[in-house]
Amino acid sequence: MAYDVNSFVKLGELKSLLQSAQAETQAAAAVAASALKYVSVSGNTVSFFTNTEGTGTAAFTVDFPKDLFLDQARTTLVPSFAFNSTTYPGATNPNLEGKPVLVLAVKGTTDPENGTASDTINYSFLNMETLVEVYTIASGDSSKILSISGNAISVHISSAANNAITVENDGLHVDISGKADKVANATAGHIATLDANGNLTDSGVKIATAAEVAELITELYGE
Repeated sequence: MAYDVNSFVKLGELKSLLQSAQAETQAAAAVAASALKYVSVSGNTVSFFTNTEGTGTAAFTVDFPKDLFLDQARTTLVPSFAFNSTTYPGATNPNLEGKPVLVLAVKGTTDPENGTASDTINYSFLNMETLVEVYTIASGDSSKILSISGNAISVHISSAANNAITVENDGLHVDISGKADKVANATAGHIATLDANGNLTDSGVKIATAAEVAELITELYGE
């Protein structure tokens, strides 16, 4: 089966275009203090987003030539790439293990010899390390607090009894409504008492004074 050489040339030009876009975006990211975190493919357009959900307006888009048809199911951003000859048949290992990689899956073009469409896929791999910021949960206790599922980051709240941490609309909240309040302008050496709400109060009585009264009562009435 013959291949359309022009398509491979255009694929090489496409790689150069994306590599140039990488350099330009990296410079823009340094100014904007943001990183691309999501890539989506629609038709022959690849969109790059600065949020992990891929919502809103894309930071920028790249339109592929109309005669290069992408297989959308196989064109994807792989956060931690691992080459597999079964997954990417006919492709050469790009040696990008563990890196964020944009996998381009270009459908085979029409065979010029017999006019039949080719069902082959030509894979190309783009290192997105300079564009995409990948977040992972550190091992150890932090993995008990946070988890990542797809593009969602979740915070785990312990189910232990009397846990005062709650989730509010604007974030985590520690409920301290049940604690006793400290006494404002308390005097050192005074005896602490309680009010009707269980909060501490300054009785105004010195410990030394109370001891003297107790000693006097003992002298008058005995033990």
